[in-house]
This record gives sequence, structure tokens and C-alpha cells, in this order.
Amino acid sequence: MGRRGESIFKRKDGRWEARVMAYRDNGKTVYRSLYGRSYTEVRLKKEEYCRAGFPSRKVVQKSMATLAGLAESWLNAIRGSVKESSYTRYYRIVHSYLIPSLGERPPETLDGPAVSSFREELLKTGGRRRKGLSEKTVFDILSVLKTLLFYARARGCVCPNPALFKCPRTPRREIEVLPREVVDRFEEALLSSKEEMAAGLLLALHTGIRIGELCGLKWEDIDFKKRTVRIRRTVERIADLDPAAPNKTKVILGPPKTGNARREIPLPEALADFLSEKRGAPGCFLLTGQERCSEPHTLYVRYERFLRRNGLAHYSFHALRHTFATRGIEAGFDAKSLSELLGHADVATTMRCYVHSSAEQKRKQMEFLFSEKARGRKYSEKRAGSVLSSAGGKQSCGEENTRGEE
Repeated sequence: MGRRGESIFKRKDGRWEARVMAYRDNGKTVYRSLYGRSYTEVRLKKEEYCRAGFPSRKVVQKSMATLAGLAESWLNAIRGSVKESSYTRYYRIVHSYLIPSLGERPPETLDGPAVSSFREELLKTGGRRRKGLSEKTVFDILSVLKTLLFYARARGCVCPNPALFKCPRTPRREIEVLPREVVDRFEEALLSSKEEMAAGLLLALHTGIRIGELCGLKWEDIDFKKRTVRIRRTVERIADLDPAAPNKTKVILGPPKTGNARREIPLPEALADFLSEKRGAPGCFLLTGQERCSEPHTLYVRYERFLRRNGLAHYSFHALRHTFATRGIEAGFDAKSLSELLGHADVATTMRCYVHSSAEQKRKQMEFLFSEKARGRKYSEKRAGSVLSSAGGKQSCGEENTRGEE
């Protein structure tokens, strides 16, 4: 029988239970229970728990008692400190996947097995959407979940260490690079085209700018005296979170993807002269010739139609960026210059994701490596000697046959 004031008592199911203080929430004490098969076992658990003195000092906000409350608190904290497009993406992940599946669960219950089960559910069924998600989408969802748990731990919540969670491997999607003959045909079609977007596509082919950056480019961003183009803005279509908005999405004109994406790109003289002939009013956008910009999806559809009309195979718009990077390395660009032209934060991203070696380039490099004078002479002499010896061998065999017949 437990002593008075110990908060240890025997339950109806035969087990013993001890009540201990977990934390204080806005002046109110919140308790938890420890269980055991005997009074002694539970008393020892309670003594060990009190000696640790661990959760009793934690102060947890009531609004963060569940993952749903934690997510809302995090969204409110980051709003205004991240780009609108980033906030919209986080908002959709939280309200489309995390809250419907895990919203009622306390953060401390989201351990390794729980996260693994959630990951498998997303891959198989998409979490209540009845359609499995791609590895990349699941990776993004779990990344937001880990950020939420780090946010909770920094504010005193008792939850597992999110650094121990494993995210699914995302297979690298290989993007095709336009072969040289396709680049030549594409360039000829653009030079002879009278469409307004032709100048923009030609610029993308020879500078590697992103589709959103091209849509946000104005004629005033091109300095024809210095022959440079300045990347200062990008166009995106994002979800409109305003419930009173007439449409679910909206087009925004904002800063580039990252700080490194704000850059100045030198233009070849021939390309600058071509663009100068097409020049429009300074305040107008390059693609439309008006003060109204084109959005990326519209440009992509027009780009695909242009390829079909000119009998060219289908390549994604992003393939133009990869083509520029690959051709740049083949032409002798140093990695640092190419990385800055593409607007990357580091050279590793450029070399890992945007540079592709063609079979033609690999063969050229192998021939260059093998064309050293000493090595080339050695193999030439060896080859010449083997030819002479084989010819001499045939001659001696013939002589022996002749002597045998005599």
C-alpha cells in the first residue's frame, strides 16, 4: 500500500502507478504517470525520475502540445522572414500532409519508428491522397517535419532528436543536354524567327538564365554599351493563401532565387548586336514588349510549340541551362566563373548538377591524354614492329613450304 502523499497507488488492473510532475504550463502543473508491476518498482522509477530533475524544469507552451499547434506556431514565426514563395510552399506541406496525418500527435511521440511509418505511408498512398508521392516530395515533407522538431526542441519541448531521422534517397534526375547539331538548328530557327520570344530564347541558350529570370527581364536590364545583362528579378506563380482571393494562385514578381542569383552576365558581341536590333522600351519586358510580364508556364508552352514547328526533338527548358554549363566547360571556362554566371552559391553545385560530359567530349579527352609524344611513339613503334614480324613470319613459312615441295 502506498504511503499518504507519495502519489503512488495500486490500479484496478493490478499494476502500480506513480504520479510525477512533468512541466508547468502558464503556471499550471502538468503531470505524467509511471507504471510498474509492484510498489517497489514504481517507487524506484519515481526516485530515479526525480533525481534526473529533467522534464520538471521544462516550460512548454500549451499551443505546442500537438504537432498541429507546433506547426502553426512555426509558420507564424517565419512569416515575413522568408520569401513569399517559400512560405507558401511550407504552408502547403504543413496543411496538406503533416497536419492531416500527424496533427493530433504530441511532438514527443514522433520518434524514429513513427517517422518511418509516416514516410512509407507517403511513398505508398501519399497520406490520404490515395496516390504515392515521389521520393523528392517525401524528402521535402520530412525536411519540414525535422525543422518543426528542431524548432520545438529549441523552445523546451521534449521530443526526439530529428537529426537521427532518415529521409528517402532522391534519385538524381538526369537532364538531357542538347547535342551540337540540335543547338545549331535551334539557333538558326531562332535567328530567322519573327516571334517576340525568339530573342529571349536565344539569350537563355547562351547565358543559362532560368525561365523565371527570363520572364522578369526588362530591356532596361541590358546594358548595350558594356554588353551585359543584369538579373534582378524573377516571375513565379504561387498559391494565393488569401481566402477572399478570387483565384487559388497568383503571379508574383520578386527577387531572384538566392542572393547569388543577383548577377551580371557579359554578352558576346554578336548576341548583343542582335538584341540591340530588337530593342524595346526600357520599362517593357523583353518577352512581351509590354509593361506586363509573361509567366513561366505560358513561356514553356510557347517554347514547346516552337520546337515542334521547327521539327526539333523535345527538350525541357531547363536543358538550355544545362547545355550552356556543359558547353562552357568544354570551351575552357574555369569552374568559378561558370558558377557565378549561373548564379550558384558554390562551385560544387555547378560541377555536380549542371555539367554533363558527352561521349564526344570523353573521346576527345582520352585521345588528348594518349597523344603524348613518348607514349604515342612507343605504341607506334610497337605496332610497326608487330606488323614487320608478322610479315616476316609469313615469308619464312612460305620458304619452308617451298623447300618441302622441292
